[in-house]
Amino acid sequence: MNHYDDIVVGSGISGMTMSMLLGRAGRKVLLLEKQHCVGGSMRRFVRNGIPFDTGFHFTGGFGELLSDMLKALGIESSIEPLPLDTSDKNHIYLADSAEMFDLPSGFDAIRQALYKYFPAEKNAINQYFDMEISIRNRTSFMDIDKLNTLDLPELFEDIDENYLSLKEYLDSITACDKLKTILAGFALCYGSPPKITSLANHCRASYGLHRNLTKVKNGGQAFVDAFKKEARNHNIEIRTGTTIKSVENIVRQKASSVTLSDNSCYSIDNCIMCIHPKEILNILPARKVPQQTRETVLNYQESITFFSIFTELKIDYPVKPNLISMLSCADIDTIIDNKSPASAMAVLTGTEEINGSSHSLLCAFETEAPSSGDRWRNTLHRSKDKSYQQYKLKKAEDMIRRIEHILPEFKGKIKLTNTSSVLTFEDYIPPYGSAYGIMHKMNETPLFGRLPIRNFYAAGQNAVLPGLLGAMLSSFITARFILGKNFIVYSKLKTNLR
Repeated sequence: MNHYDDIVVGSGISGMTMSMLLGRAGRKVLLLEKQHCVGGSMRRFVRNGIPFDTGFHFTGGFGELLSDMLKALGIESSIEPLPLDTSDKNHIYLADSAEMFDLPSGFDAIRQALYKYFPAEKNAINQYFDMEISIRNRTSFMDIDKLNTLDLPELFEDIDENYLSLKEYLDSITACDKLKTILAGFALCYGSPPKITSLANHCRASYGLHRNLTKVKNGGQAFVDAFKKEARNHNIEIRTGTTIKSVENIVRQKASSVTLSDNSCYSIDNCIMCIHPKEILNILPARKVPQQTRETVLNYQESITFFSIFTELKIDYPVKPNLISMLSCADIDTIIDNKSPASAMAVLTGTEEINGSSHSLLCAFETEAPSSGDRWRNTLHRSKDKSYQQYKLKKAEDMIRRIEHILPEFKGKIKLTNTSSVLTFEDYIPPYGSAYGIMHKMNETPLFGRLPIRNFYAAGQNAVLPGLLGAMLSSFITARFILGKNFIVYSKLKTNLR
């Protein structure tokens, strides 16, 4: 029976990160992906010769956490940041009051901008951003040097803000609903309502975005391409269209072998599953999973889903990279709950250089209830279903109409290229299609780290924090569990380190 030191299941950003960390440590790694190609929602798709991103559009963390992780993986030179428009990177439009708030990046700059919009709320603004910075500084596992060298208890010191909801905190510092909406705005980037999200997790997720909101040249595909290169350099084997069928030879809560869906068998030291928690339950032997753990996972609630449009702007100049968040009301709890017509739409603009010519693009993503696709969920060949295509076209036209209302310079110049519904995301990121995996609820235990089978581990955006940074960070933490202190091979990184 052939042997692998580590099998990694799932090739999204977490699985790719996990494989690179293990491969760079000299271990023999097999990466399994159930779909036909690696990358998960980091992959791009191409329409009319133009590449579009699916699940990765912008990030924070350049110049700190993300840059440190890229250096540790040896791929920093392959990932080129494209800062959004330097003056006002983030725009929030409140439709019910027809107000646009233009917000720069950087804590000093954003404070000054908010002082002008809310002159009576200076104390609340300062309290919030002081708290966000404080929580980030008190989170040792978000410092790669500390993660590499400190003892584990020091990395995971508990803080009071883990048990205070974002909503409770904002209600305690201000009565201004519009300001609360702006301060909680990046909750839409992880898909959990402020009333159930801890203040600590919100600040951890928002810190990098407030500090420096950035796109990446070639989008998520840049990460996929960099991983493939590293996989070749470190003999990481990749197998697509394959997953684990059964876990075998379990002695003293450790498994020594697995059988894959292609019926091949391998002995293993460890297995790291970077997939949805409910999919992990489907792989682990039911008799080995405690009933309480099973019930906890089955009760996880999915985060928000989106209807998306991908368009080309018919203009004769390169459009600046920009983000506009259009909120139908100043209540993010209501928007994310998907129990009312309230919605949020993110509109992103940017320019792609293709074969020497510039293409100005606009993509938009609007929250939508999973039930919106119920009528066609079990329909074969949906692409040929006339009613389904009409539903998508009508939805896209409505989104374009509202975008043109707040961006009149693009009126009549938005050419629809492609759409994706809730059902598209379910096909693309099976089986649930939620944009950020499960909701990260305060006081709810995530499925993370060592599993009931003691040499099996869980990582991914469902584990520590959502999004790119959280998913990558979960793999760094899991690698620390497996490899121990000083798991980052700094000797290979000297030319890249600061």
